[in-house]
Amino acid sequence: MTLESLKIGITAEIEGILTDCDRAGRLSTLGFIPGRKIHVTRFAPLGDPISVEIDGQEISLRRAEAQLIQVRMEHV
Repeated sequence: MTLESLKIGITAEIEGILTDCDRAGRLSTLGFIPGRKIHVTRFAPLGDPISVEIDGQEISLRRAEAQLIQVRMEHV
């Protein structure tokens, strides 16, 4: 499953980034690193961009970028 398919408030764990090295490097610099917990905090009115929280930091990214971030939902 990818980050863009999560609903608001759902916590997941980042599993990987499905893209070339340059874009993956940029996303990892922003905190999108496998093993980290992430959750969607809001969507813009038209669904793009998406705001997420990683380690207490709020980050906005395009839906196209969110489709590259592979996640696994946590079981409650």
